[in-house]
Formats: sequence, structure tokens, C-alpha cells
Amino acid sequence: MGATRTSNAVAAARGAANGRRNLIFIAAVAVIAAAVLGGVVYSHALADQPQAGGAYTATVQSDGTVVAGGASAKATLDVYEDFLCPYCKHNLEDPYGKDITKAIAAGSLRVNYHVLDLLDNETTPAGYSLRAGNAALAAAKAGRFAEFHAALYDAQPTEGQTGYTNDQLIDIGRKAGITGQQFADQVRDGTFDTEIRSQTDKARDSVNFKGTPTVLKGDTQVDIAKTGWLTQLTGAA
Repeated sequence: MGATRTSNAVAAARGAANGRRNLIFIAAVAVIAAAVLGGVVYSHALADQPQAGGAYTATVQSDGTVVAGGASAKATLDVYEDFLCPYCKHNLEDPYGKDITKAIAAGSLRVNYHVLDLLDNETTPAGYSLRAGNAALAAAKAGRFAEFHAALYDAQPTEGQTGYTNDQLIDIGRKAGITGQQFADQVRDGTFDTEIRSQTDKARDSVNFKGTPTVLKGDTQVDIAKTGWLTQLTGAA
């Protein structure tokens, strides 16, 4: 009789212990699930916000001009470019792009970027210049204009060949640090197409525009083939 009571007590104790372990396990699973879900929600919320931490802040004006740098900068330039233009890459971006970015970030230079689709018919099929320009403005909205700008020139397609699709431009943006859904939506929707076309029309009508790239200080053409032109303008060492 005593042995029976003892075995029953042991069984009851084991059952209680198992029950406690089950409750602990269930509680632990619930905590982990909540943490994972919370992380997903938090990450999604971050992804929908402009991405901070870019090389500098750039704003998109109502006419589509991308303004990079502060108003107190020593020099202000207007840069007219097309992301398909090989001269923009080889004569401006490759030799001076990093120094321009540093000067803007340091506060010594302000640049009004006029992004054009001048060469829109020079890919097969046509349309890459416009897609790239629109994506660049979307990148500016996302806080990563400098990074995306450099990435587009680094991976520049060849005139007459295939340009990047919207999905490929979005992937370039991700690699440049843009994770927000707003960027992807604006690239696919062509949000800034009208502004890009308007910038191109205005450039064609301007007596100071000499093709891409054109770099102006006020109404004066900057000779970017002249050694030291950027240092002379900004005073940077």
C-alpha cells in the first residue's frame, strides 16, 4: 500500500515537472515568436523610411533639380548630366566624382544636379536614360543620391546596347544602401519622369548648355579639362 502511494506520488511529481517544463517551453517559444515578429515589423518600418547615413544630404526641388550641399558653400555649380553619357563618366565622374562628393560633404561645395534623358534613344530598346534619371531622383529622396550616382556610373551600360531595367536599377539601389519600399515604388512608377523630361527641354533651350557634361558656375562654363579646377573653386587642399 505504501509502495503504491509512493509510486503515485512520484508519478504526480513527474507529471507536475513535465507540466512546468511544457509551460516554460511554450512561454519561451512565445517570447521568441514575439521578438521575431517585432523585429520584422520594426525592420519593415525602417525600410519605409528615408535611409540616413548617406555621404551628404540632397533634396529634390519641384522642377527636378537635385540640390546637394549647403547654401553657405564657397562655390555653387550647376552640373548637367545623362547617366548614359560616356563623357560624363570618363571626363567628370571618374576623375572628379569622389572629390566632388568629399567637397559637398565637407560643406565647401554646393551642386545643382540637372539630370537629363538626352540620350534616351541611344539604348536598345530605348528608355534607359529616363529610367536611370528617375531612379537617381528617387535615390535622392531616399537619402542616398551620392552612393547611387556613383553606382550608376560605375556600372554604366554602353550606348547602343541594352540599358538596365527598373528591377535592375532597384537592385543597384539596394547595393548602394537603399532598402526602403518607397524607392522601389518610385523607380517602377516613373515618379520623376516628367521632371527629367522638363530638365532636358530647359537645357536644350539654354545658351549655356553645351551638351553633357556641362558644368557651370553661374553663367560661366567651367573647364573640367583644366588641372586643379575643383581645388581652385573650393579651396580644398
